[in-house]
Amino acid sequence: MAKVAAFKTSQHSLNPGQTGHWWWNNANPGDAVWTANAVPVATGSTTAGFAQDTQLEVTRLWRRLIVTEKKPFPQSQTVDVTVEHEVHYEVKNLSSKKADFVVFLSSAAP
Repeated sequence: MAKVAAFKTSQHSLNPGQTGHWWWNNANPGDAVWTANAVPVATGSTTAGFAQDTQLEVTRLWRRLIVTEKKPFPQSQTVDVTVEHEVHYEVKNLSSKKADFVVFLSSAAP
């Protein structure tokens, strides 16, 4: 049975037609399958009204693996290795007005 987890990112804003790029550091487990979903935040008020039509698209989602080797000294035969997984995503505002939103990342691992 797969282990499923979800993570809520901080709130973001994009102007009409703008695309933004963000990433999640230390995305563990490293062997998980990741997805991203941009969820609009209601921005209406009693003075400005509540009419809103927000459209967001996750245009790209990719992984970055960073492996760093650390030797105690240059000629050392032993090394320490650190591994970091990152999940990068881009979101585009397809709306005609500024969009506020959060991105939910979810992972499924064996």
